[in-house]
Amino acid sequence: MKRDVSFSLLGLIMLLCLGIAAASVYYQYTYTDLQSKYEVSNDTLQKTMTDYQEKEKFLDAALQNLSLSEEREEVLGGKYQEVETEKVGLQTDLAEANEAIKALNRQKENLESEVDKLKVDKSKLEYEVATLESDIDGLDREINDLEGDIDRLRSQIIGLNGTPVV
Repeated sequence: MKRDVSFSLLGLIMLLCLGIAAASVYYQYTYTDLQSKYEVSNDTLQKTMTDYQEKEKFLDAALQNLSLSEEREEVLGGKYQEVETEKVGLQTDLAEANEAIKALNRQKENLESEVDKLKVDKSKLEYEVATLESDIDGLDREINDLEGDIDRLRSQIIGLNGTPVV
């Protein structure tokens, strides 16, 4: 009976260990995936900001040229309309970029929150692993004590009967 319970307990402990190992692998994979998504999003954000700054500099230069002289107003009228159209496009791009930045910041916060949750889960799993290892060590010591008791009882029976007991 005790042997069946010990094997059952040992089997249960092994299943728990396998479950913890599988969960650890899953969380590590999820963390790596989230980190790579974050890096890609961050690179995209940096590119968008650089493009925006370049277009903003271009727009500022174009506006300064328009205000230089009223004599060139007729010649520059067509260019002014072109620049104004581009300005609207850039403002639209800016609005879209700002929305994208907000979305990326929300996504970043969500990813950071998920990373924090994964770290907490990892810590819990590490604690559980340590607890299970401690339980296993205790059970190993108990098994060794019981084997010693069995050997001692066998030697006492041999001493009483004079015949070895299997």
